Amino acid sequence: MTTSPDLSGWTVSLDLWGTLIVHGDRAAVTDWRVAEFTRVLDAFGQARPGAQIRHAVTAADRIALHRQRHDGVQPTVGELLAGVLDPLAVQATAEMLSVLEVVHTHASLRGCPRPIDGAQHTLRTLGGTGARLVLTSNTLSTSPQVHRQLLDDLELSPFFADMLFSGELGVAKPRPEVFATVAERAHSTPEKVVHVGDDWLTDVRGALDAGSRAVHYQPTGRPARPSVLAITALDQLVDVLSAACLPTDAAGITRKQDPR
Repeated sequence: MTTSPDLSGWTVSLDLWGTLIVHGDRAAVTDWRVAEFTRVLDAFGQARPGAQIRHAVTAADRIALHRQRHDGVQPTVGELLAGVLDPLAVQATAEMLSVLEVVHTHASLRGCPRPIDGAQHTLRTLGGTGARLVLTSNTLSTSPQVHRQLLDDLELSPFFADMLFSGELGVAKPRPEVFATVAERAHSTPEKVVHVGDDWLTDVRGALDAGSRAVHYQPTGRPARPSVLAITALDQLVDVLSAACLPTDAAGITRKQDPR
């Protein structure tokens, strides 16, 4: 598309992890968390074998992620830490928890997350369409505060008019309340929101069930599901959003739509 479509009146909501940035070295993240939990527990006289700590950390992550993806449950940091410490029968003090909270919420940075190829160019192009750009991200161990610092460091923050994190909302995608909040904060309706993400359940089904539109980002190139718009690279997004938001006449020419 040689000229940007006019998407004034629309809100384009974008997922973060797996859509705009990659996690990086996930094994390094897990290894660091296990090493730091081991060190902290030992320092507070609650030493446990490393293998037990690793099992507790990975099991707690798996359970929390499943509940979030399937039920939209958003745990607090205290609940996430309890998910690791309770199976280890650790009697945690307030001081211990404060130290572990820093470990827990900053661990993802050890993976050296970075923008997906084309992310900044795509966001810059979207900014020229007149659409309101919103970041809508689920969070677990990585706190909203750390997310914001990471986005600043990756120079992605300036592209967004708003940022919504499940850790602050108290509810997570795929719950419809998330997409309703995106619309409410844009002084709009869910019907005027298009959400873009890589997760079929939380991003695509969540948005569609909330009455919004959706674009499935599938960088692996897997076949698109019927009746769902999909892209395999971010540089395809503007054209697909034009098809999703603007009507076409019989000749297939996209024309401007009244956003009201």
